Amino acid sequence: MQTVESSMGKSSRKYLRVILVCVLGVVAAMGASAQGTTQFRNLYFEQATVPPTPVGGWGGSVDPAAAFPGWTVGGSGGIGTVVFYNNLSLGSPAAGLMGPNFPNAAGYNPLQGSYSVLLQYFDIAGGPPTLSQTGMVPAGARSIGFLVAPGLSDARVTLGGVDIPLVPIAGGRLAGDITPFAGSVVQLTFSTVSASGQGGWLYFDDIRFSSLVVPEPAALRILGIGSLCLAWRSRAKTRDWQVSFRHPRRRPCSTLDYRPR
Repeated sequence: MQTVESSMGKSSRKYLRVILVCVLGVVAAMGASAQGTTQFRNLYFEQATVPPTPVGGWGGSVDPAAAFPGWTVGGSGGIGTVVFYNNLSLGSPAAGLMGPNFPNAAGYNPLQGSYSVLLQYFDIAGGPPTLSQTGMVPAGARSIGFLVAPGLSDARVTLGGVDIPLVPIAGGRLAGDITPFAGSVVQLTFSTVSASGQGGWLYFDDIRFSSLVVPEPAALRILGIGSLCLAWRSRAKTRDWQVSFRHPRRRPCSTLDYRPR
């Protein structure tokens, strides 16, 4: 015969199971939500929601949230960073969105896709402009790379406030080693150099995390010297061949071959 005590025990175990299932469900939902919110986004700058400028026309000031969804525009030095679309700053630190791929008055076509970003710093007032967001670096990432325009590559990149040394790689890109940050949630910040009296402009796009290792600067220098040596040697061989072809050596006469008439 079932007692009251055993009935209460079964009910308690049932309630405990229900509570445990609910707790596990909440934890799983929170984990999924956290994972979704810590992923870096808009790394190609294609999510802009600004109205396009007329062909050949100038843009103007825009809402940073519309120009750079997922990113935070910042700066330092008491002078705020202005945010433009298809326009240029005359002296203030600025973050500009350029694109789509049709002629605009600013004269900047996207490096890839529809939009690219121009950071301008004149070192006149305020600090360099910044674009930042917080996210999780992929677990297998060894490097970060991004596309830059020739002559507009004064880049500074930080992860968690730590400067990432950058080197040029193939395809018009800059890249840096981020191995210590793999799997971590950190703030990623893009800015320009801030050398006194120089300022700096950065036109960039197509940010990617990669499992490939970035070559050390010393290795790149050795590779460059080796390439120059190979080119010089190849050129020297070509020159020697041309000389021998134009001035063939004659075979010296032998006394055995000489037949007096």
